[in-house]
Amino acid sequence: MEGFLDKRAKQVLAFLGLIILLIGFIKFAQSFSDVLIIIGTSILISYLLIGPVDLLTKVVKFRWLAVMLVYLSLITLIILTIIFVFPKLTRELSSFSKQIPNMMISIEEFILKIQLYLRQNNIPINLTTMAKSISGTFENITIGDIGNIALAAIGTVHTLFYTLVTGVLSYYFLLDGRNVAKYLTKYIPNKYKNDMQDLLTEMDKCLRGFYVGTVKLAAINATVMFITYIFIKVPYALLLAIWHFIGCIIPTVGGWVGIIPAVIVIAFTNPMLIWVPLVVYEGFTRLIKDNFITPRVMGDAIGIHPIVVLIAVLVGFKAGGLIGVLFAIPIFGVVNVILKHFLENVSPAKKAKT
Repeated sequence: MEGFLDKRAKQVLAFLGLIILLIGFIKFAQSFSDVLIIIGTSILISYLLIGPVDLLTKVVKFRWLAVMLVYLSLITLIILTIIFVFPKLTRELSSFSKQIPNMMISIEEFILKIQLYLRQNNIPINLTTMAKSISGTFENITIGDIGNIALAAIGTVHTLFYTLVTGVLSYYFLLDGRNVAKYLTKYIPNKYKNDMQDLLTEMDKCLRGFYVGTVKLAAINATVMFITYIFIKVPYALLLAIWHFIGCIIPTVGGWVGIIPAVIVIAFTNPMLIWVPLVVYEGFTRLIKDNFITPRVMGDAIGIHPIVVLIAVLVGFKAGGLIGVLFAIPIFGVVNVILKHFLENVSPAKKAKT
């Protein structure tokens, strides 16, 4: 009995310690959010590019040359996108922004019709405030406003500086990431060094699987939806597909967030086909992606329950908006790896073996 109580006390202390660490990390993150965003973005870029870099290193033998070739290819791709894709995307965004006020008016009228029906049937639900809120939120959105905001952000010195630092950091992560891990374990006592290296390996596997898998799955989803939009002749197909790609980066709920604008556009242009993207996305997601693509692309990268994923998404969004969502799941995944490693190595079975 005494041993059981002692074990429970250690578990409670470990849990309280984890809570204190999380609170301390949140306080630290609030004070150094810009620095953490730069480091996190650099790690994200390095994980997305590490596959091509490793492949090229086997061919050219020099890792620095492989990193430079990958960077040059990425810059070339960005330039080609700006030249060939960006003009079309800008035209679609401009046209779409001009249609937003009319769409909002139609949505407001639809909500008011529902409100009238509710009143006639003595149902005490007030939708008028929601209708006015929707109309007021979107009526001033124009491409000019978006362009002015983007130009102001790009024109600031600190944005350019942060971009440069992020690029340099990601370069060094790609070039010498493994030695960074060795440096971090340099001063750890020898009896703990192997455990720490195993832990870092598991963390690396978790982050690589999540980041690379998420982007691949988002790209697959966006491509499927883009082909669907083209097939049923939906306006702004490229813009909607890019939004779907961005939405799919958010785990669990992101795909539905990404498909909402397309459903709205189809509702105003060809309502008889509104079921097509829903059936394609749901069918593709449930039958093909979840059963065949996701296990091969991502595997068990994070290893946490979907409920915990949703909680992590909410916490990340509350703490840092969309940037917080982008980094919340990996942080929870790393914490999960640390806890799993700790429990496996301090369990009675592990001790008995040693």
